[in-house]
Amino acid sequence: MPTRKIELSTWETLPQRVDSLKRSLEIIYDVKLTSSSQNVPLANLFPTEDFLENDKLALVFKKIVTEAYDVPIVAAEKNNDYFVLDGHHRVYINTKLKRKKIKVEVLEFPQGTSYRQVPKSSIEDLPFKEVGKIQDPILKAWGRILNILKQYEALYHMHFYLKGKTVPLREVSPTQPEVLKAQIEGIDKILVPIVCLEYKNKYYVLDGHARCLRAKQSGLKTIQAMILLPQIRVDFGIVNTAKEMGIRTLDDITILE
Repeated sequence: MPTRKIELSTWETLPQRVDSLKRSLEIIYDVKLTSSSQNVPLANLFPTEDFLENDKLALVFKKIVTEAYDVPIVAAEKNNDYFVLDGHHRVYINTKLKRKKIKVEVLEFPQGTSYRQVPKSSIEDLPFKEVGKIQDPILKAWGRILNILKQYEALYHMHFYLKGKTVPLREVSPTQPEVLKAQIEGIDKILVPIVCLEYKNKYYVLDGHARCLRAKQSGLKTIQAMILLPQIRVDFGIVNTAKEMGIRTLDDITILE
């Protein structure tokens, strides 16, 4: 599968995008629409697409977390519900980061007309579709965080969320007993957060053991993490598995040549 170029909305291209969508709906419905800038609760937004693109989602995730990417989405209003026309990936990531509202360019129909009838489904339930191969290792690592989130949602049959946090390395608990020395030495700089479960004031690593060891070897005391948060409290099986393997701190990991 070839790598594809991903074009994200920018503040510069936003007016043109809004105008294009507005004109398209005006032609389809034979009405004149108005538009307004609003902060809309994420709970009031509903998708009009059937899936999320894996590579675009990883890029949007990275930009929101590391660059505060906040270009407004575009949505059509219908009876105080908002149907996403542009920005599904931004809505999904902001929802998973447990944010309450998002900037929206709202397209509004005149009285007596409305946007088409669309089933109100949750954007959180949209599947990821591999439409492009992610070659960049940094972007691939951001995508892996989201794939782990989806795996845990499937495993525990509930929604999970993400919280960025700086965690002390002394409170990090590994969940695998061995790491290749080459993996650790191949890390020049830690650019992607590790993924953890937080349980009884400990952080159980799901992805990023080599990064943790690299941070420790570099004399760092903390590391950036994305914490998986379950919808309701659960007892994680991997916590018991780690205890059974006798690995409680980073010093318990065997580094293989």
